[in-house]
Amino acid sequence: MTDFIPLLIAYSIVISVVILLFMAMTPLLSKRYSAKGLYYAWLVIVIGLIVPYRPQIGVSENRMNVPVEVPLFSNDTLPTISSKPVSAMVQISNAAGRSATQNIEFEQIMSVVWITGVVIFLLCNMLNHFRFIKITNRWSESITEEKPLMLLKAIKEELGIDKHIYLNFCPFISSPMMVGLLKPRILLPAAGYTEDTLYYIIKHELIHYKRKDLWYKCFVLLAAAMHWFNPIVYLMARAVSSQCELSCDAEVVSSADSDARAQYCETLLEVMKSRSKFRTVLSTNFIGGKSSMKKRIFSIMDTSRKKTGLAVICIVLLITAGVGVASATTGSNEKFPADSIKPDVSIKLRDYVNTPENYGASVRNVVSRPELEFYIDGRDIAKIEIMCENEYLYAVDWTETQHEKYWNTDYFQTYDEETQTCTFYPERLYDKSMQLSFDKDFSRYEDIWYKWTAYNMYKWASENNYSRIRGYGMGPKVEITDDMTEEQKLNLAAGNDGFGTTGLGHIQLDGYPEELTKDVITIIITDREGNTVTKYIDINVSNDELHQTVVSASIRD
Repeated sequence: MTDFIPLLIAYSIVISVVILLFMAMTPLLSKRYSAKGLYYAWLVIVIGLIVPYRPQIGVSENRMNVPVEVPLFSNDTLPTISSKPVSAMVQISNAAGRSATQNIEFEQIMSVVWITGVVIFLLCNMLNHFRFIKITNRWSESITEEKPLMLLKAIKEELGIDKHIYLNFCPFISSPMMVGLLKPRILLPAAGYTEDTLYYIIKHELIHYKRKDLWYKCFVLLAAAMHWFNPIVYLMARAVSSQCELSCDAEVVSSADSDARAQYCETLLEVMKSRSKFRTVLSTNFIGGKSSMKKRIFSIMDTSRKKTGLAVICIVLLITAGVGVASATTGSNEKFPADSIKPDVSIKLRDYVNTPENYGASVRNVVSRPELEFYIDGRDIAKIEIMCENEYLYAVDWTETQHEKYWNTDYFQTYDEETQTCTFYPERLYDKSMQLSFDKDFSRYEDIWYKWTAYNMYKWASENNYSRIRGYGMGPKVEITDDMTEEQKLNLAAGNDGFGTTGLGHIQLDGYPEELTKDVITIIITDREGNTVTKYIDINVSNDELHQTVVSASIRD
């Protein structure tokens, strides 16, 4: 959802211009086009607010060729571990890593705020609706008089409605209305209406039912919920409600003469004497308010022929769809260029069970020193940025075109001629982030491999004479004595028990902070056109039933 919220905001801002423009043009359009056509033109905008159009372009995958692994150090050449405490190592952070994490956290906060707003908006409206329904149920009485019921039946037949519609008297309300999506009922605030007045009231509400206006109002409510942060959408909701009543009035008097239209206006004015003080958004309203009454009366008395408004609906549809595409493209280019055109890349994780051609997007490797090897292949890659949160990274460059530390082992090891051993300096090799840049002629991406290593975990396990490392096999461990040399201790930690049996011991994670057994590698790849794509590798380190160290990892977008 990290890209949905910025695009939604961008789309909401742009379509607000369409809403304001359509509101401003409605008085002019109403002179040539029917109120019904303008009403359904609003429906196009409402649906556009609910389902904004955002094109997505996928990423193609390239097959990669994986070089043969060359181990960093063998059993005979073990590293000399730095004396820095683990807590200090854990606190090391990289500016690029922090920036990416902060961006993700900010986007997550935006998502939470938006969802919270949607839930609160819908919850408030639903509670208000159910409260209204509960009160009207309590105070309503079914009308049993023959004349109103016969009139209801006659108007239903006139409009071709078969559904059973309830007719209730409810003194709690002040204006006739219809409620109920599944069990529709017309509520009358008072008895004693004349037959002509009752005819127009019932016909008005039944036209609302026939046109499914209550369901239309559900769409408006959902659009307002999704765009609760946009005040223009609330103005739109009021404009839609007003246009709904105008179009319903027009259908009531569609075949009436001037006298009948005047009588219908008198009915509106009579009912308007009492305004409803309590209502719900999911109801029709025979009287919308004094401010709209003048407009409704002028519309009712207007007998000029008007076009259906199909052209207006089509134009609004094209503009709404065009705004969706434009805002999605703009938002993608400005904030998320990876959503427009993504670099042609492939990332695969080394699987100790499978051969290179079968490497995939998830692995579960048993490895005594927790690590993960992965490969990035592609075309026209200009830059690769890699960072992790808890542990460390390094790379081996077989092309010898990047920084010397990625291909020259002498950069982070020194060889002692006397002892014929290498001393390893991890601070020269490991980083929490790395960045590799490639010139326009470079294409040997598959000849560079990358590795994540749990150096902090090994530091922790090596404390207290390697007491947290289980040696080779399941037999009893050889005790470390004070008279052992450092070399003997290292050999024992590597699984050499002094009898020729060797094998790297596995780290036992009991007591290690659980949050540090997990890590996330963030990979940002930029091509030569400036397009970027971000991938994530989720890593988890655990012990299996044989006390072996297991590294599980998977790639996610």
